[in-house]
Amino acid sequence: MTHFAILLCSLILLVNSVHVTEKYKPTTFHETDGRIINGENATLGQFPWQTGIYLAYNDTYYWFCGGSIISEEWILTAAHCLDGAETAYAYMATVDLFWVAAVTVSSEFILHEKYNASTLANDIGLIKLDGKIRFDDDVAPIALSSEPLEAGDVVTVSGFGITSDADEEILSQFLNYITVTTITNSECAAVYGDAVLESMVCTSAGSDPVKGACIGDTGGPAVLNADTNPVHVGIASFIGGTGCEQGNPSGFTRTAYYRNWIKEKTGI
Repeated sequence: MTHFAILLCSLILLVNSVHVTEKYKPTTFHETDGRIINGENATLGQFPWQTGIYLAYNDTYYWFCGGSIISEEWILTAAHCLDGAETAYAYMATVDLFWVAAVTVSSEFILHEKYNASTLANDIGLIKLDGKIRFDDDVAPIALSSEPLEAGDVVTVSGFGITSDADEEILSQFLNYITVTTITNSECAAVYGDAVLESMVCTSAGSDPVKGACIGDTGGPAVLNADTNPVHVGIASFIGGTGCEQGNPSGFTRTAYYRNWIKEKTGI
């Protein structure tokens, strides 16, 4: 199978400062032994809400993000993924990007009106699909949280992003997942400073082994009770600028904080 050339969509927060990386960065798929950073391979139907999203700009530049199906017509993702995009190709019903069961196209995006690309404040966006998704065991929407996350909650994070700092230009061919624990915003601010807002939540898995989201995972979901009663609680937004394997927290946009905004835009 020929490797596809794509470009990453990830904004990186440096320790104690905010830094925006160059958006259009070439990369390829990479067969891995199953990890976001030290995670596991997902099975088909395990996370039926998960999408991998290719985003095109001027039919010349491409980048990649994650997303979550929330209805037949809507995908929830990060605003930084959609910023500047003209077309989105949403891959679903797959845990292997070389074998995709369904692709849906869209050119209708909604970014939060107060999204700030420099600080990642209000990093939330929506994709309205051109057609309706047909749900089955492998493709299904996820419920959205209206309840605030507490520190110490265990969440599942999934995505097709890179799997090590050594492969910073190579996406995973396979969908990977990890379980991590939410921390207090003050703990996260000890690393990232004033960049951490009330609308954000951070996760950590400690350092043995390091687990976290990485480039290409942003826009994807953090889910509470993923195996029993899954609820979408966060959108992957930022990672440590010193690298994904350094043990710094991963940052997410809180779903519940924007629940009314999502309902206003989508009716969901």
